[in-house]
Amino acid sequence: MKASSIMSVSMSRRWQATMRLDASVEEGSVEEGASGSILGATSGGGGDEGGGGELETIDNITHLSNEEDHRRFLKQNPDKLVVMKFYAPWCRACKGLEPKYKRVANAEDAMDVVFAQFDVQHNKKFVKSLGILALPNVHFYSGGPEIKVLESFPCGPSKVPILKKKLADYITNRLDDNGNVMDVEDGEPNVTESAPCAERDTMITKEQEAMIRNIVYFVDMPESDFQEMLTKATLSSFEPGSTIMKQGFEGAKFYVIRDGEVEVKARTGNEDPSSVSPDYEGVVVNRLDTGNFFGERSLITGEPRAATIKAVKSAETTRCFTFKQDDIPASCVLSGMKRERISKDIFERVDDKYGAVGVQELQVEEAATTDKVDLDPASVIPLLQKFKMVRTAAKCFDHIMKTSPKWGDPAELYRRSLLVGQLTEAQKTEFTAVFDIIDGGDDRDGKITLLDLKRVMESIGQKRSDEELAVMINKANPAIDGNVSLDFDEFMGMIAEAEFYNLFVDTFNALDKQNSGFIRAGDLRDVLEQMGGVAMGSDERTSIVKVADDDMLIDYDYFSRMLIGA
Repeated sequence: MKASSIMSVSMSRRWQATMRLDASVEEGSVEEGASGSILGATSGGGGDEGGGGELETIDNITHLSNEEDHRRFLKQNPDKLVVMKFYAPWCRACKGLEPKYKRVANAEDAMDVVFAQFDVQHNKKFVKSLGILALPNVHFYSGGPEIKVLESFPCGPSKVPILKKKLADYITNRLDDNGNVMDVEDGEPNVTESAPCAERDTMITKEQEAMIRNIVYFVDMPESDFQEMLTKATLSSFEPGSTIMKQGFEGAKFYVIRDGEVEVKARTGNEDPSSVSPDYEGVVVNRLDTGNFFGERSLITGEPRAATIKAVKSAETTRCFTFKQDDIPASCVLSGMKRERISKDIFERVDDKYGAVGVQELQVEEAATTDKVDLDPASVIPLLQKFKMVRTAAKCFDHIMKTSPKWGDPAELYRRSLLVGQLTEAQKTEFTAVFDIIDGGDDRDGKITLLDLKRVMESIGQKRSDEELAVMINKANPAIDGNVSLDFDEFMGMIAEAEFYNLFVDTFNALDKQNSGFIRAGDLRDVLEQMGGVAMGSDERTSIVKVADDDMLIDYDYFSRMLIGA
């Protein structure tokens, strides 16, 4: 059935679908034998997709417990509308949603829809990679080889009417006669990826070749592989305002900006679906211009895109050198063939760039010695105090590595100056002493150089490359891109930001008994009230906890970043 015939009856069908979904949820009309639906034929097959045992389906809902289950289940349901609930076993809001979700899954008009639920327990890293910031959460997927996230929204028990409304809309307007999800162009208009206004083979100059070669993912490629890849590059042009990449879509290309500028926009996953347009693309988390690149995260991780990339409206036509993943040699991490050997730093780098919520499990290696040494406490205690202060500074530098400052933005400097103003006199005294230690003792010159930082980091067993240390110093001062040393004011701004971020995370972590990365919205709000309000936290930054259900679970790492404006 084409879009024209579907739309001619859409109002009637939508009303009927909503009424039936309403009736099933309110009356609890779930038949005991309802589990023999399409899921019974598709979800347990194992077959040639991925190994693992059969997936259990009860009352039309397939139960998933890990990343492999998630991937396999979606691939086993090509072109179907998949509705998936993410929940935590200990979450009271999740328990309140359970019977209502079951009734929606068994409503008469939803029999062409595939339902599942995913247990987030023991899946902390994977769940955060999906951008889920609140539980319970519901995703709408289009399954198959090219998995697409169609919808993502928090859904406590009070939000079930919104779930039903969205589901009725998809059933009425976006499924064909066979119950398959229609392509965007066959159904209602929606924001999707823009085709380039022009695309052609291109000659790459020596200067442009050097620019591409210096990209971190190409630096170590064999020259023959690099040159062969360049011969397959194309030049894609995008009009101002074009959507080059869409969050939730599968990634297959890598872009290097030749001319123009793009903005990186990401949805948090915690927007109120009742007040946010389906076309809402999120907040701007980064801007990239000539010489920068994008698209690498999906190629590296194999996950759907974590952000939307748009050509800036105020700019001229944006032109990008474009590389298909199939044309990238196996010697490059972007080929997707070396994922098991990718370092944790690379994953964290791409998560931060695109506003994705990464998971950093900090592991501290403690030095041990078998030699017994007699030490004078009077001399040991000052040394331990210095060691503690340097460790504090190192932790702050680690936080700065995760940030993506807006170079030259006065607001960045102003925000950090406000944070410095929140420090106590004791903290300012301690951090001044830390600066003096890193600055080099008797040789201090009022600046922290790469050599100073390297010496101090190695003294506490944290060896970093010169490149990593240079990035630390550069990011600590958002005023200048290419900064090679830190003065005292820049250092204080950096350490104040990291200090408050760690304070919030440590405080909220004490409430996270499951070590899941989530705590109740009500508990978050109680902590803030006990603090007497947060001076650097605006209403906009604390809006994430203004949800209908206090039992909803909130990602407190992301919330902590919001509180300090980072």
